[in-house]
Parts: sequence; structure tokens; C-alpha cells
Amino acid sequence: MTAVVARAPGKLFLTGEWAVLAGAPAVVAAVDRWAEARFEPDGPTGTLVVESLAEGRAVRLDDGAARDGDAAAVAAAWRATGAGGGRLVVDSRAFLVGERKLGLGRSAATLVATVAALRGGAQPPAVLPAALTANAILQDGRGSGADVAAAVHGGVVEVRRAGEGLAITPRRLPPGLRLVAGWTGAAAPTAPLLARFAGRAVAEPPALAALGAVAVAAADAVARGDAGALLDAVERTTPLLDALGAQAGVPIVTPALRALVAAARRAGAVAKPAGAGGGDCGIALATSARCAAAVRAAWREAGILPLDVAVAPAGVTLG
Repeated sequence: MTAVVARAPGKLFLTGEWAVLAGAPAVVAAVDRWAEARFEPDGPTGTLVVESLAEGRAVRLDDGAARDGDAAAVAAAWRATGAGGGRLVVDSRAFLVGERKLGLGRSAATLVATVAALRGGAQPPAVLPAALTANAILQDGRGSGADVAAAVHGGVVEVRRAGEGLAITPRRLPPGLRLVAGWTGAAAPTAPLLARFAGRAVAEPPALAALGAVAVAAADAVARGDAGALLDAVERTTPLLDALGAQAGVPIVTPALRALVAAARRAGAVAKPAGAGGGDCGIALATSARCAAAVRAAWREAGILPLDVAVAPAGVTLG
């Protein structure tokens, strides 16, 4: 049988992380780091062999049970699609520095690329429901799915929970803003953070409502193309994420992320952690190319690695 190859982009949360779990909107950008899945079917057998180029290993899945790394994402996608057996080669190396993850949505991109390869199609209405089901399997139902939506649709999207699904609206960054991303050097797996948040002692941390209000303001600013209002919302986000972490007992804003935010501010930009926190990435929004260059220089001085990423206009594709 003919092999099917699919690719899906990574993501960066611009606004709304954590608050999206409570119904607030998140604004997420697909970024041009790609996961690739190559599926070579051998019919309706009960076995799928997963080869991860990033991990240098092959795993046989006989029952679709979740495992770690790329195999876990593939196993979840295989269960969600009910596809037959064969061999699936995953390349997620663009999401790693050595063996450390960058926090650019490796699992979501791998899930989406795998679903598309197993299904043999990349149209969002066909890919998104199965990818969200796979994401729920992978994260025990705790994730928002906003990263999956970005990988499926590409570009910048506003994402809200809507019943069992997501309401997804295409957006654009307001004119004049430049997105800059930096890596702290510390990998932070998302699933343990979500599990700790779900098991928190405080049922509704006070900072979560405040974060939700800021997320709404940010989404409204993006919808209107209001750069000033978006910058204000991003500026207000980090202290609230820090407060949420303290109230929920989750290490969201680490010292390295504080350094990332402070260095970007010194360079004249606004900045925040991007995603679940605990390490990984942060973003800055700069108002000029000169300011963006100054952010990158300030980050290097602070021990933060600027990442060469841009918004990916396209989502999942075949071929």
C-alpha cells in the first residue's frame, strides 16, 4: 500500500493559557516547527510499529496503550482513529534541542500529523475531532485542545471551549506587532503540571478569574486589531500567572521565565510565559524590528535562547 505523509506545525500561546481551562478564550499562534508522520499501512491488523527519529527507537503498539514520548502521542491518535496496522515513522526533531523539548507543542503537532496520516486526509473538519479525542486520551482529559486547534488550522486562532468541542476563529496579530520567542533552557512537561492543577487544594484560585478577564480583553483586542490593548493585556498576564501558581501550588512562573520577561521589558517590549509554564518558552511582543532585535540581544545576555520561529500560515497538510 502507498505511504501517507502528513505534517503539522507547532504552537505558541499568545494569551489565555490556564484561563482557557475555565472557559476564557485563548489566542494561539501556529509556528513553523513541524512534526511529520509517515504511515505505511499493511491492512486491518492489530499492530502498529512506531519509529521515532527524535528518540532513535521503535515501539510496537499492540493495544494502543499510551507510552512516553512520540509513541504516546501516536498511540493516542491510533486509538482515536481506529486505524489499521502498519508502520508509522515520526519526525519531531524540530521541537527539541538535544533531548530537551522547547515547549512549542511537540505532542499536539505529532497527534495532528498522525491523525491526518492515519486518516489519509488533512481537512480540519475531518482531523480536528479525532485529534481532540486523541489529546484527551493523552492528557487524561485535562488539556484545553487549543494547541491542537492551532496545529490543525495554522495561522493565529482564537479558541474557546464549546461543550465537548472548541469554537475556533481565525485571527491575525494587530498591525505593527512582531512576535519573538525565547527558550529558558529548562524543559517542562505539561501533563504533570495539568495533573497538579487538577488536584489543587483551592477549587477556584482567585487569580484564575482575573486571568480570564485579561484573556477576554486580549482576545477582544486581537479581534479589533488594537495593538495597544493587546500589549496592555500581555503586560498584565505574568503577575497573574505567578499568583495563580502560588494559589494552586503549580510552578508556572520560574526564575528563568521571570528573567525572560524582565529582559524583554528592558528592551522595550512586553513579555510573558507561553503555555503551561514551569520552564520552556516565553514570548515577547515588539513594536518594531529594532525592538525585536533588542529583545533577542537582551535575552542572550540573560541566558535565554531566542528561537527562530514565525507564524505558520498553514496548518496540517499531506505530502
